[in-house]
Amino acid sequence: MIAGSNICLGPMKKEYLTQYTKWMNDPEMVQYLGMIQPMTRENEEEWYENARKNKNAVYFAILLINGDIEELIGNCGVDIDWKNKLGDLGITIGEKDQWGKGYGTEAMQLLVNYCFHTLNLHKVKLNVYDFNTRAIKSYRKIGFIKEGNHRKSHYVNGKYVDLFAMGLLKDEWKQKRENA
Repeated sequence: MIAGSNICLGPMKKEYLTQYTKWMNDPEMVQYLGMIQPMTRENEEEWYENARKNKNAVYFAILLINGDIEELIGNCGVDIDWKNKLGDLGITIGEKDQWGKGYGTEAMQLLVNYCFHTLNLHKVKLNVYDFNTRAIKSYRKIGFIKEGNHRKSHYVNGKYVDLFAMGLLKDEWKQKRENA
């Protein structure tokens, strides 16, 4: 477990797959992920088994801590390019009633810290749709910089949208933390 002040990153568990399947079939949620619906329980089980065996990725459940109770609210992870010490990050807060409370930002901070200090990566990166302003604000707060724009490259909700590429170097992360 990687503990924060409100949430922790814990191991993925097979018992969470029912919740993941529900999230991945919620149109409001998946519009931010670029996923094709519908996702079946079998799809999620296949993903879970592949994720467990993958030596080039680490995935976590995002758990909201309330005393001794842990509530599953999302997941996050990193796909790793070991040669270049590069991590490609992803995050989902699946429980919509937990959106806008800072849990995604806290989870991403914990994940970035894990990537730089435990995995010793040089850089982390992610992609985000231009209309996902809440996520963009969160990523900037953490220290991510917009590195590129894939203009009108994805068709979402009946229109073409931009996909922003954002990145954060280990040295930038250290500097931001020292100056905080």
